[in-house]
Amino acid sequence: MDLGLRGKRALVCASSKGLGLAIAETLAAEGSQLFICARSNEELASAAKRIAKQYDVRVEYLAVDLSQPEAVEKLAAAVNEKYSGIDILINNVGGPAPTLAGETTLEQWQIGFQQIFLSATMLSQKFLPAMKAQNFGRIITVTSLSAVEPIERLAVSNAMRAAITGYTKTLSREVASHGVTVNTIMPGIIHTQRIENLRQNLAERQGTTLGDEMRRTAENIPMKRLGRPEEFAAAVAFIASTKASYISGANLPVDGGARNSWA
Repeated sequence: MDLGLRGKRALVCASSKGLGLAIAETLAAEGSQLFICARSNEELASAAKRIAKQYDVRVEYLAVDLSQPEAVEKLAAAVNEKYSGIDILINNVGGPAPTLAGETTLEQWQIGFQQIFLSATMLSQKFLPAMKAQNFGRIITVTSLSAVEPIERLAVSNAMRAAITGYTKTLSREVASHGVTVNTIMPGIIHTQRIENLRQNLAERQGTTLGDEMRRTAENIPMKRLGRPEEFAAAVAFIASTKASYISGANLPVDGGARNSWA
């Protein structure tokens, strides 16, 4: 199936590794031109060089920390300088540190608000006018199952993912008539370094090992395995494609059937 992504300009955030990198590679394989960002300039440069060579596409990049208030302006300016707008925006950030709801500090809430909520809302607003003018745009925000089923000890993530989901649904109705679709995608347990870090944290609290916790995690998923980053990225690419032009305001789970809720 031709997804109609060849030549489309895509900004993929937090894309030097993990889910973001998998999304960037999948879009590149479909012929999209990329702008990637993350905090590490060295990792970004390496990823950009490899993707450009492997898929023969243009890849620009900028090291930026989206937990900082000035980052959105800096990133948007750099993207517009290189590409004069984009067709696809993939909002994606690393998860905040684990905390209990009753013990989360004001600073931790503020960092999470900027990192997860404000970065996605402000980037969306930056690129919306051009998308509306060309009558085509895709805004996709990577969230988490915690948006619908809170996860223990992830108070900031639970709250902010739910908030950005509400924003996305609201925005989707405002811009649908302009050919712009706005969706969220919820990864379940996908095997990334973030998941290993969280399970290591759990193992240290429980007096077990990382291997024990990874096996226990897999057993609690109906498919009895963790997802692969490329499986998640394929779902993102479809939602970004011209084939998904009638899908907007959705909150799509990619979780191996792990969630207990209907939606």
